[in-house]
Amino acid sequence: MNEPAPGRWRLAAAGAQLLGVAVMAAIYAPQPLLAAIAREFGRTAFEANLVVSMTTLGIAAGVFPAAWLAERIGRGRVIIVSLVAGAALTAVTSTAAVWPVLVASRLLAGLVLSGVLVSALVWSSEAAPTLRRKRVAAMYVAGTTAGGMAGRIVAGIIAEWWGWRAGVAAVDLIVLLAGAGGVLAVAVTLRRKALAPPTTSIEMRRVHPWTVRARLFAIAFAGMAAFMGVFNAVAFRVHEPPFSLGLGVTSLLFLTYAAGTVTSMRAGILLDRFGARATILLGAALMAAGLATLMLDHLVAVIGGLLVLAAGFFLLHAGASATVPSVSPRPSVGQAWYTLFYYAGSSAGALLLGYAWDVARWPAVTGGAVVLVLAVAALAAGLPRRRR
Repeated sequence: MNEPAPGRWRLAAAGAQLLGVAVMAAIYAPQPLLAAIAREFGRTAFEANLVVSMTTLGIAAGVFPAAWLAERIGRGRVIIVSLVAGAALTAVTSTAAVWPVLVASRLLAGLVLSGVLVSALVWSSEAAPTLRRKRVAAMYVAGTTAGGMAGRIVAGIIAEWWGWRAGVAAVDLIVLLAGAGGVLAVAVTLRRKALAPPTTSIEMRRVHPWTVRARLFAIAFAGMAAFMGVFNAVAFRVHEPPFSLGLGVTSLLFLTYAAGTVTSMRAGILLDRFGARATILLGAALMAAGLATLMLDHLVAVIGGLLVLAAGFFLLHAGASATVPSVSPRPSVGQAWYTLFYYAGSSAGALLLGYAWDVARWPAVTGGAVVLVLAVAALAAGLPRRRR
């Protein structure tokens, strides 16, 4: 089998990463600004959370229509329309004068951005040679971690000086630039692939039972529930003694996502060498180590634990999501199911571990998260062994 041309798959990987940056920056830009938004509109903290929860609700409602469209009109067209519409709706968010318009803009933004979430990984992977598709898919996940982190941090820094509306507008500019760069890189790679002479390599596609896909979807749900639930609860923990941190310092904890960017970029290599099962199990083991470290009442332990937790979660997420297209008869539909379970896990984890915090504080949070991580490990252990 011929070795893939390095330039082709690396350009596709760069495009995939930029698409990941664009979509996650658009989704999570308002999250660090909720307190300022609540003050301006005279809303409670619960009502302010609608700005984020409506976005994820829109994503859940849009994934299957987006997958249907992608199968019929093409993934590239769906991504372009989704990014343009998402950027326009984010601009509406930054200029909304009344509360219903603000909330509606986030709901609709989630609805249209679902087109990127179900198509970008598959579209960019198809631009690469078969031997490098999982590496390109892993780079997309790396881009999502960088985009989620950058969107939150840029919005917070700009808002500190010029207000929350300027913070959202600044992130919207990032969305447009990264989205345009990602679409151009992948489109150029696809064109080069179409013009290139055919190779002698043969792709052998093995039919996988539906239970393999079901395990991957359940891994997305349980892993995201543990990860998001812990990150939500740790914000409450560090506000209390012995830490007593302010909001500004607490927001910097999102910098620990950088560890996830690093591990998800390496996930493609691990997938090629050891397969999905070993990659996901390694991610689960890192998450467990991070949770054990977080049990210590020291700020260094909190930061270290979050770094290891993020490294493990995004490794297993990259491993699972990069595998879904190769085991799905219809890749866009498989990615839609994965996205649905992923965001359902986010909501469930926030509720479950938030309740655990209210009942018994941090020991209950870490205990619940450990149970979820053990579920991930059990599900991953049932995946097929890697076959040469």
